[in-house]
Amino acid sequence: MAANYAVVLVTYNRLELLRECLEQIENQTVPAKKIIVVNNASTDGTTEYLRKYRENDARYRIITCAENLGGAGGFEKGIQASVQEKTDCILMIDDDAILEKDYMEIIMDARKRYPGYLAFAGTVMTDGRIDTFHRRNIARPGLRLKNCPENCYVGQNAGQPFACDIASFCGMVVDRELVRQAGLPCSEYFIWFDDTEYSMRINRYTRFLVVPGAVLNHKAAADGAEYLHRRYDWREYYGIRNRILCVKKHGNVLDRAVNGADMFCHIVFRNWLFGVVNMDGYDWRYEKRLVREAYKDARSTGVVRKGIPKF
Repeated sequence: MAANYAVVLVTYNRLELLRECLEQIENQTVPAKKIIVVNNASTDGTTEYLRKYRENDARYRIITCAENLGGAGGFEKGIQASVQEKTDCILMIDDDAILEKDYMEIIMDARKRYPGYLAFAGTVMTDGRIDTFHRRNIARPGLRLKNCPENCYVGQNAGQPFACDIASFCGMVVDRELVRQAGLPCSEYFIWFDDTEYSMRINRYTRFLVVPGAVLNHKAAADGAEYLHRRYDWREYYGIRNRILCVKKHGNVLDRAVNGADMFCHIVFRNWLFGVVNMDGYDWRYEKRLVREAYKDARSTGVVRKGIPKF
């Protein structure tokens, strides 16, 4: 018998991962009542696959977007649709999150045992190791994010649930009524920091309870593997812009000052210095322009840039 939860899955041009992801969702020891798939205008056969194999399955609701709305826009649409379903809670994942078959059985059991919490998360594994990036705490001033260390999951604390402030959309589970209180993710973020900002709104009502026994495999490339010495690609624009927007929205004057100083030292000054010394024979011109655009757009009150920026 299906458990009373919905899954919101956002996918874009990763058909093989999507197949595996859906297989594990369907093989949960407590199956979902509803599976909502947001197809972000994929062009790799995903649309045809979903139409052929899933559209006529009563458990599924397929939302096909006319354009790529990013993870943030996809989760906004998916969570908005999930609230209309008569379920107790909602699981959020991307197409590269491969659940262990008992992930939701363990989470649903924790919901019964710890009724004081309205939001839950499990353990994220990447390449056989615990990826601590996905479960974090807020440090003030500055709204700095500190990963929950591995000793929260293993060793003396093995198997014991623990609380945290921030959970990524990689295995986040929230009560349906909590969505009504906290609202929907900010689609304007497009990618990055959307789950952080959403978690901060959720924190007004509850912290996240991380249940280590609930495990998923995140099949993502390691951060920083694509460019040497953190040379930026277009995603960094959103990381910088959205971090500024998030602190502006949720922080006080001191938080904004500390965050501004930290970003200046580690981003603005860093890129200028690397450009001056011609680090690795690279002029860092693209990075400096990307940062300028991110700062400018974070201060703007006009239309928010979405999609892949063209600098």
